[in-house]
Formats: sequence, structure tokens, C-alpha cells
Amino acid sequence: MATIYFDESGNTGRQLADLDQPLFILGSCDFSAEECEQLLRPLRSRQAPEIHFKKLRKSGRGQDRIIELFQSDLVTPERFKAQVFHKRFMLLTKVIDDLLEPVLYYHFKFNLYENGQNIALSNMLFACLPLAVGDACFDQFLSVYFDMCGEKSEEAITAFYEYLEVMKEAAAQRTLPMEWELEVLSMTSVIVRDALEDLPKSTFNPAIPAFFSLCVEWGRQHARFDAICDDSEPLERQADFFTAIAELEEQAEEQQVIGFGNAQIELPLRLNTLAFSASHDSDGIQLTDVLTSALSYYYTKRQKGETNDEFFMKLDGLGCMHDFVSGCVWPTTDVTAEALGRAGDEGGHNPANAFTDFIMERNRQA
Repeated sequence: MATIYFDESGNTGRQLADLDQPLFILGSCDFSAEECEQLLRPLRSRQAPEIHFKKLRKSGRGQDRIIELFQSDLVTPERFKAQVFHKRFMLLTKVIDDLLEPVLYYHFKFNLYENGQNIALSNMLFACLPLAVGDACFDQFLSVYFDMCGEKSEEAITAFYEYLEVMKEAAAQRTLPMEWELEVLSMTSVIVRDALEDLPKSTFNPAIPAFFSLCVEWGRQHARFDAICDDSEPLERQADFFTAIAELEEQAEEQQVIGFGNAQIELPLRLNTLAFSASHDSDGIQLTDVLTSALSYYYTKRQKGETNDEFFMKLDGLGCMHDFVSGCVWPTTDVTAEALGRAGDEGGHNPANAFTDFIMERNRQA
């Protein structure tokens, strides 16, 4: 049975609200023990038997060893996969999903998920709101929302909606009209307490949807697989959840496809067992750390515009970094159903709701 190793990069501090770490990446690979040893051998040293990306990238020699690792015939998109999350954009999508979608649906009978309109709106707001109110004001808006969801107090709720008024005043000084969009966000005050009550503590943890998505991807290559994750707290706290999903499977042919278009997923997960390991005890975790951290370094430098960085240019010269990204939460300029790959989704399938329906149906059959 295949073993998939997982390691993350960019998930310390305040998670999505940590602007010093603009990206979160969860990487995974299915190399055998022998392949891990083969790939790691050139990276080892007598002084430091445990391999860390941070140490390797500090020297030109270490950087070249990482480049040679990516040039190996073994390191392909079929063997190493990553999910990339743009933190600020994901935080904005949470505002749309958790506040705006419920008020539009329950008060106006408007299905925001139809034809991917939730994604289109998120893309538009991410591009336009900073222009309408300024980058600093936009970042503070995301931070205040993050605090409100964490505290769930009356003071935090008041602070969030008072800040929306500040944004309206800022927008009024600009030429880009955003008054209607900001007013609609203010209307969510009628449902905010119910919405906050339903939010789980892990709502801002990108490791959870990233791990889920990668398990779906690996399930398309392996009939069953074991997962070994770096023993980081964000994933370990959700171990029971993912194990319960894996235990739903009785026979492979009973798998169901839920969702629509490019948002389709297959359930149950093909996950057999889930375990956690310290990196010094696992070559697979160490290898995943190097690959994932290099990918994170590349995209972070690209995001910050620091493309003159020497190591960035070495990674960019490989011409293959994008190939390892199996999925992402990332802003684009796509605002039509066709561009988003959601044309024809008149039912407005929400993968989260589809997953809930799937679980309920399985429970009825049990």
C-alpha cells in the first residue's frame, strides 16, 4: 500500500491573518523508503543528519542541491503534489461564504453559488476593494473580521461593523464606486451572531481543506493509501475527522462524485490510516519539507515581487514549479461562469453542502 507524506509551510502565527506569511502551502509525496533515501542522500551531511530546507538555502551549494533534487527523474507532478493558499484571498472568501451567502440566500432567496458567482464576487472584490479604500484599509478589514470570528464577542462584532462604516467613508473619497457592495456587507449584521455560532474553531486553518483536497487527488492514483503528516498541531487536531471520513468506505465501487464542474470531488477518501511523525524520524517528511519549502519560497518571492533574488531565479529557471500545484485558492481576474469552469451549474452546488448531504445519506444507509 502506498504511503503519502505531508508537510506544510507558512502556517504559524495568526494563520490567515499573518500578512508576513502571505501564502500557505501543503505539500505531499508518495515516494517509497528507498526512493526517499536515494533523493535525500546528496543533501545529507555528517554534521547534520536531519535535512532542513532553511539550512540548505543559506548557501549556494545547498541551493544547487535543491535544484538538482527537482531535476531528478523521480520528482514529477505525479509523485509530488501541493495545494497553495493565498491567505488574504482565502480570508476574503470566508467573508463571502460565512456572512454574505447566508444573508442573500435566506433573506433574498438568491443562490450565490449558482454558476460560481461566489468565486466571481470574491475575485472582483479582491481586485477592487483595495483600490476603493486603500491597501491598508482593506488589510485592516480582513484583520478585524478574523478577530471577530475568533472572539465572537459583542465588542468584536461592533468593531467589525463600525469598520465597515470607515470603509464606506474611505470609498466615498475615491472614484471607484463600491458603496453598494459595502452596504450589502453591512446588511449581514442581521445574521452575524447565528453565523458566528456555527463557525468551527478550525475555520481559518487552511491545512484542513488542503489536506482534504490532496487526499482526493491521491485517491485518483491509489486505491488506498496511508498518510503520515508532520506532527504539526493544525492537522493533528483534526485527525479524528479525517479518519472518520476514511472509515466510511466499504468498497471502492461505492465511491460517489459530489459537487459540480471543476469543484467535483470523490468521496469517501481513499485514506486508510492517518499517523503523525516528527521530521527527524521520517525521511519522507524531510523530503516533503524540502520540496514544499522550496515551492513556498518560490511563490512567496513571486508574490512579494522579489524576483531578483538569486535562489528564486534558480528555481524559476527550472520552468516546472507551477506543475507541482494540484490546486489553489488564489485570486484571478475570472468573473464569468465560463472562465471559472462553472457554466451550467444552475443548481449552485456548494462542495461543503454536498459533502454534508453525502454524510447524512451514508448515515441513513448504515
